[in-house]
Amino acid sequence: MTARSIYSLLLVTLLALALPSCRKVTVGYLDTTHATFATKQLKVYRTVADDDPHSLKQKYPAPWTSQRIQGVSGTNPVNYQFLSVDVADGGDATKFAAAVQAGKITVNGGTINLFPEAVQSLPNGRYTVNLRVYNEGYSRELRGLFTFIIQDEA
Repeated sequence: MTARSIYSLLLVTLLALALPSCRKVTVGYLDTTHATFATKQLKVYRTVADDDPHSLKQKYPAPWTSQRIQGVSGTNPVNYQFLSVDVADGGDATKFAAAVQAGKITVNGGTINLFPEAVQSLPNGRYTVNLRVYNEGYSRELRGLFTFIIQDEA
């Protein structure tokens, strides 16, 4: 066997081993292992004082807002989306989902906003929001991390 044929055989063997390892690798990453809200629940009241920022009598009523989610890291942009809601103590999942569709409940940049109009249309109860977090190539479900407790009065 000549040196040239040995090199050719070596090159063919090397290519045969290297080519199967070529594949499309998804860009970036998404880690939600430590995803949490600093405050896990928020009490929301249907009846508030007229000068309260959440009052419907205000020109632009402020929403009840969760703190920003923590412990999520990944390749930007990282996006958040309403996935579903789990209810207890008289809550109504169908009405909650309808309020999301109507824009009365929003998820923006890792915060959940519950506007006073939604509070007026929802029955008292516990509403635990489930989110989907995603970026290019990755998606994770975050379940049971934040709860709104709707009550008539403080």
